[in-house]
Amino acid sequence: MKRISRWAIVLVCFAPACASEPAPSGSSAPAPAAGAAVIATYDGKTFTAEDFRREVERLPPRSRAQLATPERRRQFVDNYILNELLAEQGHAKGYDRDPDIVRQIDDLRQRLVVQRVMRDYQEAPVLGDAEIKAYYDQNQRLFSGAQVHAAHILVKDEALAKRLRAELDATPDKFEELAKTHSTDTATAARGGDLGFFGQGRMVAEFERAAFALEKPGDLSAVIQTPFGYHIIKLIERKDGPAKPFDDVKERIRVALTNQRRQELVTARFDKVKADAKIAIDEDALAKVEFPTPSPSASAAPGITGH
Repeated sequence: MKRISRWAIVLVCFAPACASEPAPSGSSAPAPAAGAAVIATYDGKTFTAEDFRREVERLPPRSRAQLATPERRRQFVDNYILNELLAEQGHAKGYDRDPDIVRQIDDLRQRLVVQRVMRDYQEAPVLGDAEIKAYYDQNQRLFSGAQVHAAHILVKDEALAKRLRAELDATPDKFEELAKTHSTDTATAARGGDLGFFGQGRMVAEFERAAFALEKPGDLSAVIQTPFGYHIIKLIERKDGPAKPFDDVKERIRVALTNQRRQELVTARFDKVKADAKIAIDEDALAKVEFPTPSPSASAAPGITGH
């Protein structure tokens, strides 16, 4: 048997099989449109030039580029047909009604629906020039040649971050010790959280704003949340520089504010959805749940490579 390349079988699995349900065994495919060029016939069915174009359009650009040669196109058609024939065998055996497969299809459907809702939630807010200029006027240090030398403690849990911040209020000199003990930033924890000097654009926006807002060496930020977790920032030294003209940083501010507002809107919508649902979790019942033992069928199936 001619060897079936792994990439080709993957392309077929994600294009015709996963995106649309194969026809049940014994059903007849629609007759090709009059004048349609027939590329292949199999098991009483046809695969036309229009079918080929439709399937290729469903592939990502990088995968489409791999179909430039006649050999690659032939592999794609071969594996499309093989995929259809195997799916028909599976339908004949009733695999399409297997509870585990039905559950996976339902899971995929739910993920796709959630992704569509998230797309709605992440609609970009519209920001006017006046709002951007006001932000620039209030935060000129963020748009200058200034640099700060700072250290931080990063943890995943907000409650722990607040406890460490309260401990630092009582004993500020323990910052390095707490960073070495608790920080999950392994690149800096061993040196007490020291990040060295950095300028604008080096850190995520939330972290950067908090760091550049610190005035005097030794000042500590409040607990700051970023995509990496919860931070406490300590200013070690700062080097101020001249402010950049507004026109030079206007679009950078627009992007940063848009992302910030979008995240705020998403968070607010999440909070409203959960509040409207009146969620109640029984922590005691949750703690008593025993984890099920994985079944042998949960192990990964071997890939199809052919010979």
